[in-house]
Amino acid sequence: MIFFSFYRYELPFDRHDWIIDRCGKEVRYVIDYYDGGSVQPGSYQFAILDVRPAMDSWENIWDRMRVAYWRWVYSSDTSSDTTNS
Repeated sequence: MIFFSFYRYELPFDRHDWIIDRCGKEVRYVIDYYDGGSVQPGSYQFAILDVRPAMDSWENIWDRMRVAYWRWVYSSDTSSDTTNS
């Protein structure tokens, strides 16, 4: 709780564990539900989901590190795109 309040992260209002079959191998995922703010009528968008492999095996930790790297590489790549006319 102190960690979250220190970095000003909002705690999820709900959390679920799911077991997913990835090509014959069972992988546990953690799904956190965060408040999505005010609900627009008819939009049905009330929550933000954070879905990630649980950190209970080296393969899952590696998957999370790999995705973080991809996000870092591709987010910096799109910011440098410019068109010369």
